[in-house]
Amino acid sequence: MWHKIALSLWSVAVMLLFFSCKENFSEKNREEAVLVRIGDKALTRGDLEREIPDRLKSKDSALFADNYIKQWVDDQLLYDVASRNIPDKENIDRMVERYRQELVIFEYQKHLLNEKLGKEISEEAMNVYYEKNHDKFKLHSAIIKGLFLKVPENSPQITRLKKWYKSNTPEAVENIEKYGLHNAVIYEYFYDKWVSFDEVMDNIPYSVEREADFLRTHKNIELNHKGYWYFLNISDYQLKGEQMPFDFAKAQIKEILMNQKKMNFLKEVKDELYQDALKEKEIEYFN
Repeated sequence: MWHKIALSLWSVAVMLLFFSCKENFSEKNREEAVLVRIGDKALTRGDLEREIPDRLKSKDSALFADNYIKQWVDDQLLYDVASRNIPDKENIDRMVERYRQELVIFEYQKHLLNEKLGKEISEEAMNVYYEKNHDKFKLHSAIIKGLFLKVPENSPQITRLKKWYKSNTPEAVENIEKYGLHNAVIYEYFYDKWVSFDEVMDNIPYSVEREADFLRTHKNIELNHKGYWYFLNISDYQLKGEQMPFDFAKAQIKEILMNQKKMNFLKEVKDELYQDALKEKEIEYFN
């Protein structure tokens, strides 16, 4: 019965939301206007408007509202049946209360961390951690430094480009920068930082079967394939299983140290709360 009533109200509710607005209809009345009711549960216009994303256009908003009302009705009907037939309501209540406590604690901790805890980790602290934990920082795949370009095969000065890309002198790099700006489909400069060899090779139609052997014996790739030239110059490399360079490990180290910092801070907060509660005799233990 309620389902039939709800079905008849969907289109009416959407029309109310988007197309009806009397001048003497106060904002409060608009918010409290009931769109659909099931038993003692009601979905108001304000409830619905708060759920509609701001970015949606009018037509999409109407569709969203229609679907939301349908889902709300289905959820309420299912909840009503479930609440009358579930055998252990007390356990559900305990679980809900526990979840509520965890959610409140989580939000409060997040607020504390954002307000009280600095987000910076010093270079020295990261370096110390790195030196003490070398065994934790082994490469899972090869990394390289260098330069990569992908240019259309009919691009100008290809002969010169074949010389420039193999050199990392200031003059060659400047020429490459200018050339890449005007001609390259992809231009990546990474002489000054480590990048994943696999990620670079994803852009090149070239299969490397023995990665370690290839990197030991090849400094560049020069390939013409299906209308494009591919140029890769490798100035340095580190192989899978080798020690991860500090610069490459820094982001991972910072995350580890920040997590440690958060845990220590929250432990201090808990300890302080506990000691204050003991001092004020707010905690009683019973044997």
